[in-house]
Amino acid sequence: MPEYVDVVDDDDNVVGKATREECHWKRLLHRSVQFFIFDKDGRILVNRRSSSKEFFKGMWSIVLGGHVASGDTYDDTVVREALEEAGVASKPFRMGFFKKRLPEERENVAVYGFIADGKPKLLAEEIDLGEFMTVEEAEKLMTKESFLPETGQLLPILKQYLFNKRGS
Repeated sequence: MPEYVDVVDDDDNVVGKATREECHWKRLLHRSVQFFIFDKDGRILVNRRSSSKEFFKGMWSIVLGGHVASGDTYDDTVVREALEEAGVASKPFRMGFFKKRLPEERENVAVYGFIADGKPKLLAEEIDLGEFMTVEEAEKLMTKESFLPETGQLLPILKQYLFNKRGS
């Protein structure tokens, strides 16, 4: 059965409904969530996407994520995706929002964070491997490996969160 998502306008108002595949094929704007997973020491989970993914196969990422199903909220979706993709059931916290406008995908993206209680159980169909790193270690890896194109939009959200956390 196809997965339906809400088609939205640039201001995130719902204007229709389409399958996930149709959104990608027709370049329709839709919603997604991306989330950082932190360990108790404040390191982030850096992961390599599965080679079976539709887009950006085998690329590295500092987040996990998923599409917001039609009628669902960002908050509901991030809880479901974190449990499904990483076995993380802790309470999420909102970190930011950005507009992803790539040739492959057009999305309004809500960004969250989770603090993992132990090592995440990564879904093999989604992720080949993952390990916790400091932001500095992740940035060093970014000079050697290919990361998702939206990493440039995610890093400032991450750094602002870490800066605010240190200041409180």
